[in-house]
Amino acid sequence: MAKRDKTATESLLQIALGLEMVVVFFGALVLNGLRLYSPQVVLAGALVAFLVLVVLYRTVRYPLGQIAGHVVQLILLGSFLWDVAIGLSCAVMVAFWVFGAIRGPMLDRQRPESSQ
Repeated sequence: MAKRDKTATESLLQIALGLEMVVVFFGALVLNGLRLYSPQVVLAGALVAFLVLVVLYRTVRYPLGQIAGHVVQLILLGSFLWDVAIGLSCAVMVAFWVFGAIRGPMLDRQRPESSQ
């Protein structure tokens, strides 16, 4: 079975999602360390966020997965309403997503079609 070639868009968006998973991990450590919420709440929130990002990571190759990713990024920007520091962390990750969503299709259009 031949391995499927990834598009540049898929690769860039997956990198952005991978970075978001790292931010979720460290964010959960910070929230737990600050003791603003119980450890169970922090763990549950981090697991839900991580699960959403993993599902997006697997589905970003499809147009519907990319649209779902855009929606998740908008929700992340809403974290400014919760806390400015968390919002700034999310804004950096959203910037990576926006870069991948814009630059990826540009790179894909420049890519020569493979002759198989």
